[in-house]
Amino acid sequence: MQNILDHIQCGVFALTIESPPYGLSINDQIDHQINDQINDSKFILRFAIANLAFVQLVWGELSPEKPSNLIGLQPHDCLPQNFVRQLYVHIHQCLQSRKKVVYEVETDAIAKHLVSISLSLVIDNNQLPQIVGTCQDISNLSLSKSQVGQPNHQKFSHLVNAISDAFVVVDSQGIVCYVNQAAENLFGCQAEDIVGEVFGLPVVTGESTNIDILNRGTTTSAEMRVSETIDEDRMVYVVASLRDVSERKLVESSLQLRERAIAASSNGIVITDATKPENPTIYVNPSFERITGYSAAEVIGRNCRFLQGGDRQQIGILDLHQAIQEQRECHAVLLNYRKNGTPFWNDLYIAPVFNDRGELTNYIGIQTDITEQVKSTQRLLESEERLRTVLTSIKEGITFSDDSGYFSIFNDGMENLTGYTAAEANASHDFTNFLYPDRQEHDRALQRLQHLQETGQVMTVETHIRHRDGTFKDVLVSTRLMAYKGKRMYLSSYYDITERKKVETQLRYQSERERLLNAILFKIQCELNLEQILAITVKEAQALLRIDRVVVYQFQEDGSGQFVVEAVNDSVLSILGQTINDSNFNQDYIEQYQNQVISSINNVDNANLNPSYKELLQCFQVKANIVVAISLGGILWGLLIAHQCFAPRDWEEFEIDLFKQLANHVAIAIQQVKLFERVQDLNKNLERQVADRTQQLEQSLSQLERALLKEKELNELKSQFISRASHEFRTPLATIQTASDLLRNYGHKMSEDKKLERIDKIQREVKGMTNLLEEVLIIGKTESGKFELHPEEINLEDFCQEIIEQAKLIGNGRHQVRFNNINLPSKLTIDPKFLRQIIANLLSNAIKYSPNNSDINFTISQTKEYPPKLLLEFQDRGIGIPMPDQAKIFEHFYRAHNVGMIVGTGLGMAIIKNSVDILGGTIQLSSVENEGTTVKVKLPISLKE
Repeated sequence: MQNILDHIQCGVFALTIESPPYGLSINDQIDHQINDQINDSKFILRFAIANLAFVQLVWGELSPEKPSNLIGLQPHDCLPQNFVRQLYVHIHQCLQSRKKVVYEVETDAIAKHLVSISLSLVIDNNQLPQIVGTCQDISNLSLSKSQVGQPNHQKFSHLVNAISDAFVVVDSQGIVCYVNQAAENLFGCQAEDIVGEVFGLPVVTGESTNIDILNRGTTTSAEMRVSETIDEDRMVYVVASLRDVSERKLVESSLQLRERAIAASSNGIVITDATKPENPTIYVNPSFERITGYSAAEVIGRNCRFLQGGDRQQIGILDLHQAIQEQRECHAVLLNYRKNGTPFWNDLYIAPVFNDRGELTNYIGIQTDITEQVKSTQRLLESEERLRTVLTSIKEGITFSDDSGYFSIFNDGMENLTGYTAAEANASHDFTNFLYPDRQEHDRALQRLQHLQETGQVMTVETHIRHRDGTFKDVLVSTRLMAYKGKRMYLSSYYDITERKKVETQLRYQSERERLLNAILFKIQCELNLEQILAITVKEAQALLRIDRVVVYQFQEDGSGQFVVEAVNDSVLSILGQTINDSNFNQDYIEQYQNQVISSINNVDNANLNPSYKELLQCFQVKANIVVAISLGGILWGLLIAHQCFAPRDWEEFEIDLFKQLANHVAIAIQQVKLFERVQDLNKNLERQVADRTQQLEQSLSQLERALLKEKELNELKSQFISRASHEFRTPLATIQTASDLLRNYGHKMSEDKKLERIDKIQREVKGMTNLLEEVLIIGKTESGKFELHPEEINLEDFCQEIIEQAKLIGNGRHQVRFNNINLPSKLTIDPKFLRQIIANLLSNAIKYSPNNSDINFTISQTKEYPPKLLLEFQDRGIGIPMPDQAKIFEHFYRAHNVGMIVGTGLGMAIIKNSVDILGGTIQLSSVENEGTTVKVKLPISLKE
């Protein structure tokens, strides 16, 4: 604002009237001041505004004084005494009349400036009253009477025309007598057009009047001063001096607008004088007064540091001092104190003001009361601090991050879980690369994050992350999306479930271990085959623990050993059958494991081992191993060994314990097998000792055993028969019962044909039951061993034709049986009864389960093997046998699931199988459902040449 004032050509100053009596209104205060004496101590005037033109008018062009030096001072402290006396007198006149007062005063004793001063009273209900004055140098316009009479008219005109103000001389009649060049320009007319005309403007001597002059369609604001003069002829003339004040009014209007804007600002504004010591305040706006509680009068002339109270060690104050020393802008937040002592936070911005010569003249400060913001921020910080304290105390990992991956929260639990500090995590730019080094795991983590962004739903997953030390941990991660301070944030919690996973794994392995042990125990109980028991042991252990190789090493009597059984996950690791022939090594090995039942090595390369032993392990590609002794009564039988071949492995305690238990059960199995073998040897020795005397007993015992076995099977057959018979006999018996009841009760009403029909039905059902019983008897005899073979010489081709004709009756002649004898002689020797059962049942099944009018191929031939055998081949295009049923098709009473309503007992194939076995032959069946069945039977025969 000072710079603007300094650019105004006329002198401008403002004096504040201070210290009015208490309790009076503004108007009453003014009235009271008017009635007081000028020198009354209660009547104080202080400079509030002064520009450079005013200083130069008072002290001259070379005045050392600066306008800012006057601010806050009283006129009698800084102005010449003559000037001050006249100033107070005319201020008194202005206060009395409450009108503008204009007077002239001579200043600058050297240059003898004559200055016209205009004083006005300005009253604002919100401000102290002020006297506003403007000054104009009128030295060139005022001439003494002696000077007027001396120059001639030409010289007078030349002098007056040189003046920039317009001059109009009017006689007592109001007629214009003279105008100068400036007047011509102001009115827009030539002198000859104006002189002689009536002036037309009201003139009052001694007054200054503001008028508007119309000049060619535009309006010019002018200030007119009027004075009287008398020439040598005693003629009275009125001299009107008009000054164009358009520019000044524009400047004043702009200045007033800016002053109103500054006064209306909600920010406190303060202006200080940087040219004076202590940088005193020269202006404050109403908002400054409202914020601080101090009035302008209480602040002006003082340094603003009093607002800081006793709190002078603030960082912002140090920044301000540094900025003032460096004459630069500064922004700081200070804790200030209001007039009532309450503190407030001041957001202060200061800027230096320089004059045209680059000299620092003022500082402008803009202050904003941010107390509520600071309190709100403090509350938020306290809340965040409490939250951080809570999150820090939580042992689980907690993170709070934004889209860029910056962690606002990375608590101690997360640092412990990952091994990284919050600073290291933020410096990584993408912390997921550290947690998920595997690219697939990293991609899955990013996919989960993208899914969270799309759905916004809380996502909880179990995953594993890498610790800084390279180990991996299982964690349960729960992440939710939330908005915080206008940004999208991610709140994640990490729960370490490594131990839980270990427990789950151990429980799972324990369950598998128990299953494996139970399976081995079951095999031991059911099997006496040592090789099979060992194979099951290594296979199950290798699959359960995912070990590269599990082997059993057996020691020989000479101290050497051999790998007798193995299970590997890659065939290149096989060492089955390899031996170790180093007698010294084997001897040391035996002694070691007799004293130490079990040993484990996690890393062969780093283990402190005998060089020869390490070399042996490396020869077998062993990186880690478990070795458990298999001892029988204190004697080392062998070793159960686990080999990890591709990488070292930290063996778990339960894994070692599992191998220990397996070795114990294997030892039990070996002892059981050996015990069985000893029993067998004892039995053999006993049998050899009493062979002659107990041969009959032995045979009887064998027969008895077979009889018991057959009896057992017969008992089972009886049970099956009873169950089947209850079903198979129920329908025919019901039919027989119904037919017989009809004959008995209604026979006298039936025709002979109806009676015969009922009797035939009864006979068919009886025949079916008889056939079923015959089949059961055949099964019983063949399986109980109560049969005898009676080989006979037969003509096989005639024999087959006879059976074919009988079989056709089953299908009522609707099937074509194509019989073919390839290379068999006509005569051969065989038991015809069992051969008939085989051929009849196979033809019966082929016809029964084939569609009508289909072909049945029956071929007999002689095999090329030695001795040659009889080959019977039956082929049909029937319903076939489903693959799941083929394994059980030879069982008693078993029928395929696709037979539907086709009648049958389920004994035919069992009879065929028994007959083939009795004759010492084999049977082969191949069938495709809905395509047909082929059966091949090979029987030993005696050919007659």
